[in-house]
Amino acid sequence: MIEVIYFDLGKVIVDFDYAVAAQQLLKVTPLPLPEVIEVLSDANLIFEYETGKLSSPDYRRTVSQRLQMDVSMERFQQLWGNMFLPQPLLSESLLMHLKQRYRLILLSNTNEIHFEYVVNRYPILQHIQERVLSYQVGCMKPDPRIFELAIQRAGVPPEKIFFTDDRSENIEAARQSGIQAAQFHSEGSLIRDMEQVGISVNSH
Repeated sequence: MIEVIYFDLGKVIVDFDYAVAAQQLLKVTPLPLPEVIEVLSDANLIFEYETGKLSSPDYRRTVSQRLQMDVSMERFQQLWGNMFLPQPLLSESLLMHLKQRYRLILLSNTNEIHFEYVVNRYPILQHIQERVLSYQVGCMKPDPRIFELAIQRAGVPPEKIFFTDDRSENIEAARQSGIQAAQFHSEGSLIRDMEQVGISVNSH
């Protein structure tokens, strides 16, 4: 019997596109688009920032130096936050229905600037008050440690937890820790996967 549902954030609840942020950043950097995208998607830099090893001011300083730009933190957050697309991928009605019966928790690889940006712009997130965020806990999916922390936070055996994420490696890692997990493709497929494990989902 599922008691706790964990949701990934990006590409599950909210959608994003690095290219949109890169286009915005072209207004303030002399570098060409491919170099801007390269900086934004630098895996080492993302890891350092999203596991809390790098502070927001340090991250902004590093990116600003590499992009040869000089903007305030507020402007930087706005430019970089533009990668999040306006329309959520899940309906508010689904989350409202689920939260009446289950504890809903976010389990996300994210960073301080992005998380503050999305919380302020997506009212749908108010339906998920609990969070396990990589930059706050110091590790990120698919590291087994973040799933151990998620199980501790849930306070129930892993088989009573359901998790959805868009990345197959994260689903596999969750299953390795005993959590019931399904890869996210669309709201429709998620509802089918939830019903298969006995989660009560009203049809929309």
